[in-house]
Order: sequence, then C-alpha cells, then structure tokens
Amino acid sequence: MADMRRAVEGAGYGLGSEAATLEDVTTASQREIRGLRNRFIIALVLAVVIMGLSMGPDFPWKPYLLWALATPVQFWIGWRFYKGMWGALKHKTADMNTLIAVGTSAAYLYSMVAVLAPGLFAAADIELGLYFDTSSMIIALILLGRFLESRAKGQTSEAIKKLIGLKPKIAIVIRDGKEIELSVEAVQLGDLILVRPGERVPVDGIARQGYSSIDESMITGESIPVDKKVGDAVIGGTINRMGSFNLRQPGWARIPPWPVL
Repeated sequence: MADMRRAVEGAGYGLGSEAATLEDVTTASQREIRGLRNRFIIALVLAVVIMGLSMGPDFPWKPYLLWALATPVQFWIGWRFYKGMWGALKHKTADMNTLIAVGTSAAYLYSMVAVLAPGLFAAADIELGLYFDTSSMIIALILLGRFLESRAKGQTSEAIKKLIGLKPKIAIVIRDGKEIELSVEAVQLGDLILVRPGERVPVDGIARQGYSSIDESMITGESIPVDKKVGDAVIGGTINRMGSFNLRQPGWARIPPWPVL
C-alpha cells in the first residue's frame, strides 16, 4: 500500500485514506473547489490589470510593475501546473500540465529577460516585447476550466453520495433458526436474510422462500412493483412493498445481470 501511495503521489496525484468517509470526500472536494475559485479570481484580477497596463501608456517603471504583478500568477497560482509537469516528467511522459507550464514559462521568462537586459534585443535588432499579460491570462483561463471541471465532479460525487445513502445499514440474518440483526458489512456469502414489508433489501441475492413485490424504481426508473418468487434475483437497496421473504447471497452462483438503462 505504501508503494502504491508513493507511485500515485509521484505521478502528481493524491491518494486519500482507505478509511475516509463520504463526508471526508465531500469536504475535500468542496475545499478544492473553493481553492480553485479563489485562485482563479485572483489570477483573473491580476491578468486584467496586467493586460490593461500593457495596452496603456508607457512610463519609466512600467516593465517592473508588470513583472511584479505577473510573478505570483506564474509561480504561486500556477504552481499546480509545474507540480503536474514534474510528476509527468519523472515517468518520461508529458500531459496538459507540461504544455501549460512550458508555454507560460516561455512567455514569462522571455519577458523577464526583456525587462532585465533590454540591450540584448537592441543589439540583435529584435523588437522588444513583453508578454506577461499572455502568460497570466492563459493561467487564469486554464484555472477557470479546472474550476468548472472540479465543480462538475463535485456535483456528480454528491449525487453518488445520495445514491449510496440509500443502502441499508442493518440486515436481519437467520442463523441456527434465530433472527440476528447485523450490519450489512457483517453479512457473509451464503447467509439467509429476512426482508420484512416496507424494508429495503439489504444486499443483492436470490429469493429462497416467500413471495413479494419489490419497488425497483431506483434502478429501472419504473414505479410499478415487480413480483418476486423463489429463484428470482433481488437487488440490494430496492424496497420490499408487501410480503416477507428470505434471500440468500450465493457464493457459488452468479446473480443474473440487472437491466441496463
């Protein structure tokens, strides 16, 4: 596990704790979204100011002001791109972070040299130009895309979290003729499970005794209950509308495939 964690982190990604709860994942996602939003706003404000100054009238210390404004955008706000590029280079590959880091660094470093040593360009008969606005605006726009992507992922994670929340936490298992309440995680393959009317089916399985109607709308979208008899497959999380029945998780048989929407 430690080796896998180091490999994932070496590739420029993060691996959460295997014991992390859904609330932990949601909190981390929200924190990432807020961080991206705040950095995007700062980058956009600085990029707009830099662009406005670049198109405005010249004054003696204008190049140094542009350099000072572009530096935090390049190396603080844009640090995630350098980190991602380094992770890719360690694996002898390149990705989008590499493209962004190389492209913006070229514009930034060229402009920095133009500020510090303008005579080099004059000696080579090259027209002097500053591109701090270009590097800053590119970083701001890429961060906007990352922010929208992260927010979409957060909304998807929230929907998945609600779906997982429908999973029952308790199952009634019949062992040695006695009904025992266990957590769903403690249910073993081959256990005989009792499902009463109005309860959610705790796990996938095969009906072994009894007859009932199951509301499978969470899977199929159909609101009409489906009759279940002995030998029929039952889906965990669906609702038992009427009648009690027993189901078993077969360790030796494959449950028939569920409908594909």
